[in-house]
Amino acid sequence: MRMFLCLMFVAAPVLAWDGEDAYGPGTHADRYGRPFQFQTDDGQAVPGAVHVQPNGYGLGVGMDEYGRPVQATDPQTGQRLDALSIDDDETPDEDE
Repeated sequence: MRMFLCLMFVAAPVLAWDGEDAYGPGTHADRYGRPFQFQTDDGQAVPGAVHVQPNGYGLGVGMDEYGRPVQATDPQTGQRLDALSIDDDETPDEDE
């Protein structure tokens, strides 16, 4: 039993990691560790303080807290990321 508890304490942070703000405010990590930012349809970057629900409008189209559709974009090239490379396993915020 003691070994099981020790393994759970080690594995729990790994399972809960979602890459949010991994490279600074507004710059997240996809499931492969690559940086990305959420952008609106008109190319406006979503600030780091704005919560985004991945796949809120369907596969690959997230929803920010203002209801705008957003997509994951490579910050250097501006290309859209593959929808399946973004984790949608959200862990609830402590303040919610």
